Amino acid sequence: MKIGLVLVSAMLVLAACSNSSSNGNKNEDDSTSTKVPKKEEVIESRILPDDGQVGVKKGAVFIFKNRGFEVFSGGASMGKAYAEVINSYNRLKIQGLKIYNLVIPNGFEFEITEKYKDLAKPAKEAIDAIYAAEDPEIIKVNPVDEIRKHRKEYIYFNTDHHWTSLGAYYAYKAFCAAAGHTPVSLDTVASKVKPGFLGFFHRITRSQILKNNPDSVRYYLFKDSVNFFIGSKSIGYWAPSRMYAEQASGDNSYSVFLQGDLPICKMETQHKNGRRIVLVKESYGNAFAPFLINNYEKVIVVDQRSYKGDFIAMLKAEGINELLFINNIFAAHTQFHIDDIRGLLKVKN
Repeated sequence: MKIGLVLVSAMLVLAACSNSSSNGNKNEDDSTSTKVPKKEEVIESRILPDDGQVGVKKGAVFIFKNRGFEVFSGGASMGKAYAEVINSYNRLKIQGLKIYNLVIPNGFEFEITEKYKDLAKPAKEAIDAIYAAEDPEIIKVNPVDEIRKHRKEYIYFNTDHHWTSLGAYYAYKAFCAAAGHTPVSLDTVASKVKPGFLGFFHRITRSQILKNNPDSVRYYLFKDSVNFFIGSKSIGYWAPSRMYAEQASGDNSYSVFLQGDLPICKMETQHKNGRRIVLVKESYGNAFAPFLINNYEKVIVVDQRSYKGDFIAMLKAEGINELLFINNIFAAHTQFHIDDIRGLLKVKN
């Protein structure tokens, strides 16, 4: 069983950082606006009552309730290594730089029933263990409880390992509470939807169950104006572009966010509040980053896997005063992601 879980983690952590969940009746429709319930649900217990549904393992994917899942089994030593690499940024003592860390739980955390209570390690405990190993100056954001309040909503895809933009929104709310922001309300925000999304879980299993429960990708059209730029390793180079890849479709629909996994991009808004943030991420961060334009005058997004510029020099050149690391729980327990984050400290020639 342990070998099987290791194989699951090894395959899926590679995908958890690539661009490519809930029953089918939670899929998003083609409406141009969405309503978020004003009355939040009571936080349920992590272990749900057994409902008689049986999961099956298909390759590296656990198929359960007509959805695909990855099963978290990361070890404490790797979580501590992740904490230490975040600490290394704090210990640079860059004047005026506030550092946050937000680790994202995976979808199975919110669907575990009594029958499968020992299949995955508790995400909240693993995230808290990371935070316990971090320097006290780092601001820790554990979004598990906020997301769990909304577990019956469409917060993770059925056929893909990513969260939906609504799932990202609830993590954004948790971040706002820690960062002293008022989160944007989605009650009156227009949106668009890309239907017919079959994600990574479907691609690697070709499961008919998943094919019969396709996803849709919603992205929000915020009222705040934003200028979007694509950067390069050269500090100060920014080419005008668009925040959303409207041409993305079908199995590539998740790439609508930030045009996929760009090494670096920037969003400048009409807010003049002096708050300028860099978001360091893998692909989960793509759906999260657009929410930040509602609270910051400048948002720079760096993909830890592919950015080759002088990261620290870029922070200083852009006047950055906040730094947020956001990674899914698998990435936070995987050596090559830790190495990628550490690698940003090395000056590239």
